[in-house]
Amino acid sequence: MNKIISLLILSIVVIVSLTSCEDNNYDTNEYFSHKSNIKWGCSKIEVMAQMSNCWILLDTEQMLCYQSKNEIIAFAFNNNKLNTISMIPDNTLSLNEILQDFTSYQALKQYKNFVFLNKSSNTIAEIENTSGFYTISWSNYGLDIANAIDLGLSVKWADVNLDLEYSDYAALTPENNKIDTTKYINYLIGWGDSTGKNTSPNLATYPNINSISGTNYDIARTKWGGKWRIATQKEYQELITVCAWTWEKRNGHYGYKVTGPNGNSIFLPTTGYRDNNSLNCSYMGYYWTGTAMTNPYPYVLIFDQNNVGLNISSHSGVSNPIKTYGCAIRPVQ
Repeated sequence: MNKIISLLILSIVVIVSLTSCEDNNYDTNEYFSHKSNIKWGCSKIEVMAQMSNCWILLDTEQMLCYQSKNEIIAFAFNNNKLNTISMIPDNTLSLNEILQDFTSYQALKQYKNFVFLNKSSNTIAEIENTSGFYTISWSNYGLDIANAIDLGLSVKWADVNLDLEYSDYAALTPENNKIDTTKYINYLIGWGDSTGKNTSPNLATYPNINSISGTNYDIARTKWGGKWRIATQKEYQELITVCAWTWEKRNGHYGYKVTGPNGNSIFLPTTGYRDNNSLNCSYMGYYWTGTAMTNPYPYVLIFDQNNVGLNISSHSGVSNPIKTYGCAIRPVQ
């Protein structure tokens, strides 16, 4: 669970011990009522407007906590964007009662708590047993994974590469080291694979279209949701020609600091590419664009310490990945 929410839960436990509910006739589904009325990513002011009929228990820059009819509802914000909702019923519910409301979610059994993923809404739900009663948290998967950095270009660029796991941290940030190679190559994705799981060398299992950006084949759109999508060939070309590229090392990770005309920057680490389940050329960067060149070759950003360009440029000894290979993805808005 998000660290902010973990701290918030502790505060709420204290508040719960000091407050009582006016109406003890509890409807087991009522505590879900506010979630559908509040949009992920909305501002704190927008949340306060919709919760005006509830009693405020806590109001800070990053948190809002309300006493509603039969529950305590907590909202957490990152960069003034709503990214998590926690609801704590005043009456204890059984786990089976709670789980009935998650039939449309996929259980992620690798976590110690009950964690569920709803792919259609890009929503993560987590259930914890806290001090003898259950707390239920929702997070919109993607909102708190990346920041959209304005470089002064036609689009904003994510500050991390696409991450497919449920985690408080994106897996391919420059701060992380590639300790587990098997896990690392799972983030190198075939072109047009919206699941991130297709490692087949069969070209027929990948789309034969001109562009996947913003479509159902775009894994940045299907996994992160919102306005995120894979960058096009033109947007990468703009990144190459308009920005300043500086080779540097961050926490043991080599790559390029890419500085836009307005002075803001992102860091693109070296990635290598995946051929079946093998990692190749880890000292180089391979980033898919959403634009096809010719079948089976999409446009790819390829770089090493001495060269930066799309695969239409001349790079001596550089491999040009085909759609069945896995490359990194840096989403844009």
